[in-house]
Parts: sequence; C-alpha cells; structure tokens
Amino acid sequence: MMPPGLLGAALVFWGWQTGFLTVGVVMATLVEGRHLVRSRWDLSRADFNRVSDLSAVLLVLIAIYQFVGTDAARAVLAILAWLPLTLFPLVICQLYSTAGAVDLSIFFWSLRRRANERPDEPGWPIDLTYPYVALAVLSASAANVRTGAFFAGAVVLASWALWSARPRRYPAAVWAATLAVAIGLGWAGHVGIAEAQRALERAAQSWLLDLIRRDTDPFKSSTALGEIGEVKLSSRILLRVESPDGARPPALLRQATYNVYNAPAWYAVDAPFVPVQPESDGATWKLGPGVVERGRVMVSAYLRRGKGVLPAPSGSRQLDELLVVELARNSLGAVRVDEGLGLVRYGARFGDGTADAPPRSLDLVIPRSEQAAVDRAAAQLGLAGQSPEQALVTVRAWFSSRFRYARFLGPRPRGVSPLADFFFRTRAGHCEYFATGTVMLLRAAGIPARYAIGYAVHEWSPLERRFIVRGNDAHAWTLAWVGGAWREIDTTPGEWIPAERETASFWTPLGDLWSWAAYLFSRWRWSERDDRLTGSIGWLLVPLIALLAWRLYRRRRVATGGAAVAPIGEASPPRPGADSAFYLVERRLAQLAFPRTPGESLARWLARVESASPVVTT
Repeated sequence: MMPPGLLGAALVFWGWQTGFLTVGVVMATLVEGRHLVRSRWDLSRADFNRVSDLSAVLLVLIAIYQFVGTDAARAVLAILAWLPLTLFPLVICQLYSTAGAVDLSIFFWSLRRRANERPDEPGWPIDLTYPYVALAVLSASAANVRTGAFFAGAVVLASWALWSARPRRYPAAVWAATLAVAIGLGWAGHVGIAEAQRALERAAQSWLLDLIRRDTDPFKSSTALGEIGEVKLSSRILLRVESPDGARPPALLRQATYNVYNAPAWYAVDAPFVPVQPESDGATWKLGPGVVERGRVMVSAYLRRGKGVLPAPSGSRQLDELLVVELARNSLGAVRVDEGLGLVRYGARFGDGTADAPPRSLDLVIPRSEQAAVDRAAAQLGLAGQSPEQALVTVRAWFSSRFRYARFLGPRPRGVSPLADFFFRTRAGHCEYFATGTVMLLRAAGIPARYAIGYAVHEWSPLERRFIVRGNDAHAWTLAWVGGAWREIDTTPGEWIPAERETASFWTPLGDLWSWAAYLFSRWRWSERDDRLTGSIGWLLVPLIALLAWRLYRRRRVATGGAAVAPIGEASPPRPGADSAFYLVERRLAQLAFPRTPGESLARWLARVESASPVVTT
C-alpha cells in the first residue's frame, strides 16, 4: 500500500520542476483527497476503457500541439513533461473506485477484445500508483533543471517509497546505510556520465575538425563559399520584417561578419562571444553605445532548438521585446541566442555606422593563394594612390559594368584560384564571389574590409501585410572602413533578385499560405512563457473533464464502510461477497501482528498465519 502523501508529493515535485506548480498542486490535492472521502465509485471495465481512451486522446492532442509548434527534440521533451497529466484521469478513477486497481486490458485493444469474448476469465489487475510516482519523477527530469534540487527531490521521493516497503527483519540503521550508499553511487554515476559525455563531445569535435582539415578554433564562427548557394535553392519563408512607422525597412539584415579568408572559407578569428545582460524588463538588450536612432524594425525569426544567430540591421544598438534566456555578441557584430523559444519576435533599433570593433591588421590581410590575382586586378583598376571614396567608386563601377550574376558555374581550370577565375575568366558568380572579391580589392587599396552575410529584404507580402524573407534571399556583401566608420558595400548586380525569383515553384503561393498559418500558430504558441500552455490546455480539457465527471456521478457509489450510495432513481444491489465474514477474520488477524505485507498474496499470507498457529480470541 502506498504511504499517504507520497503520490501528492510526487505531483507537487513534478509541477515545481516543470514550471506547472499550480497544476501539480491541484492534482496533488485531488489524489490525496481520497483519504478524506469515504465513498467510492463502482466503475465497470467499460468505464475504465472510456477513461483510458480519454487519456489517449489527451496524449495525441498534446503531441500534435508540440510537434506543430516546435522542433522534434523539444516536442519529445515537452510531451514527456506532460505525461502525468495525460494519465491523471486513470489514476483518479483507480483511487476513487471500489476496485482500487485497473485492468491491464484497458491499455491494449487485443486484451480488451479477449476480455469481451471471455467475460468469466480473470483479468490482470495492476496498481498504477507506484508507476505513476516514477513517471512523475521521470517527467520532472524533462525540464532539465541543472541543479541539485532535482536529485534531492528524487532521493526524498525514492526513500519515502522504499521506507514503506523495507524488510522488517533488518534494523532501520542497516536500511539507512544501504540507502546512503546507493545515493552516493547514484550521484557519482550522474557526475561521471556527464563528464564522459563532455569528453566524448570534445573528442568527436576534434576528430571532425581533423577530418575536414580546419585549424580554426572550433568555437569561432565560420562560413564557406558555396554554402549560401545551397541555402538559396529554398523558397521557404525564414523571416518576417515589419516597420512600425510604415517606412521601408533596411535592404540588408546582417547575421554574421568574418575577417579572415582561407579559400574557399571565411572565418571569424579572435571574435569570441561575450554574454549580454538584459535590462530590468528582461526583454531589452543593449548591443552598444547609443547613437541617434534612424529607425526600428520588427523581425520574426525561428530558432532551431532554441539557439541561433539573429539577423538585424548593421547599425543595431538595441534589441527589445526579445524574450530569451541567454544572449551573446562578438566584436564583429554577430548576435547569438543561446537559449530561447522556437520563435522570437524582436525590435531592432538602429542608427548610422555599426557597433563593431574598429579595424585591426587582420582586416588588411590578403591570403597568399589569392595575392597574385588580387594584385593584378588592383593594378588594372589603378587602385594604388586612390582615396577610399575613389576606390569604392572604381570597384563598384568595375563589377557593375564588367560582371554578371550567375547561380551556377562550371569547373574552373586546374591550378587557378577561385578569385583569379572569377576576375579574369568567367566574370560571373553569385554574391559570395562579389563580396569576397570586393573585400580583397579594398584591402589591396589599403582600406580595411570584412565579409558579411545575412539576408536581403525586398519582397512585400500582400497576404501578411509585411515583408517576408525567403531562403533564396540569403546574401553576402562587404563592410568597408571609410571615414572612421564601417559602411555596407554591396557590389552584386541587382539582377540577382529577379534571377532568384525565376526559381520559384508553381506551388510557392500554396506554401506561403501554409507558412503563414504555421507562423500564426507558432506566434500564439511562443507568444508567452510556457505557463500559457498550462492555461490553454486546461481550458480545452474543461468540457472533457466535465463530461467524465457527469458520467461518474451517474454511476453507483459505495461507501468505504460497505454501505452503497446509489444515484436517485436507481436501486443499490449488494455487491457479491461484500457481506463475507472473512474480512472480519482478516482484520482480527492483522490486529494480532499478522498484517499482510505489500505484494504478499492471500495464499502466502494464509500459509504464514497457519504456520504460526495463533490463538484467536473473539
């Protein structure tokens, strides 16, 4: 028999760990209230089947809700966290029923069919209370609260349960010492497994880096030429951009910046991320010193597993209405969310210039593999001796008049570097070629320059009444240090936007409609903290719970003393065997120091009593 209070404590612990404390307290009150209520429901097997079906429906609804609103990994954890709620109706029915157990057949259609075909065959009664306590602890672990509170709570609940079932033939001190050893081994195992996982991740990371022959620090951001080409094949909507004042948003949203080129990749070197602390409201994040504000845009972006790099205008100094747990930025202007929801919607306030670090020697380096091609092109353009403004005009004019945009290129001749092939043979390429070429030419002219990636904002959606950004709007451009500030330089021919539009599928409008519906759902799903889920699902369950309560109310109730309490208009036939004198004998033997232990069958108990030959007085 389960000790009083254990089931309720497990539910409160579950609610505390998962953030659903109110729900957990209400559920605990209901399960522990059985000790104060004398009447019990006389539920049939069909009633238990209906309640089991209700639990299955709840599980399916929660699963659909989670998988639509977030990624698969988070959905699985969220479903695990909600399992105590889905099984709660079954546990309540067991606790408040005369049977005191449920039949195994309610969980399997095959066993239900067999029970219907053979009604006289004994069933498979099981007690859900202890498995339910274990499930509550398991579901509490899904919250992944990385403190000692979870371990301590699990230890208390396990000790509580084991104490009631401890062997009486051993002293309590021996039992306590054994439990202490088990707790110590459990803590050591938990710490050891965590350390082993971290060591394995580091080893795998090192192996992968050796495999791809990259000597860069793995904790630095990097990108490679060609990656955007793959992304741009997708017309899926990634971002939604709005200007609260009705003005057109900036044409470019920057996501990351890189300063070292090693063909065919760009790297962000010596640019570690540092945490950004929120303001007092918890949703405003200052990225740099304030300047005269030039505008504000609202951006909606999805995060994969709650992590991602946020696109924003280059001059952004502050992000507001951003509900995330951890935010970090680096000296090259990248803003990274380390822990957040599946969808974030934030305002970016921007001004002139950027909050990026001033130039360093790395911003003038030209790799040896491209030095000859860059020097040759710079000599043809006469960049030596030109002022920064003149050099910008010269480079822009060269790319706009002599080059064209191309999404796909054939193989280049053996021994020819990517930029040499681009400058002097094909004179065609996608934005990565233009951005990289511009950076190298400006560096050859003595102008510090960096490589930036992000998205172009140009498409207005009449359906959503906002600007939308697709995967094929991914773009690369240049940041140049001119006049004491970083300026955005985009030399990719403007024809790249129509060229990408030509790749749109016939089904794109239908996909946009579905994307909009999914966005509205996700925005509702992630618009507030997780306690919104509690209230929403709770209200959705009210009709189902009310229907179940009404059906239970119409059932015959039996008082714990044996007297039946029947609904109005119904007879209360005696329960077969309820008047047997055997129950009085069992109660008397229990008083004589022969109580049945948990899990002891009736036959084994009778054999133990018989072997003791007790003298029973009446």
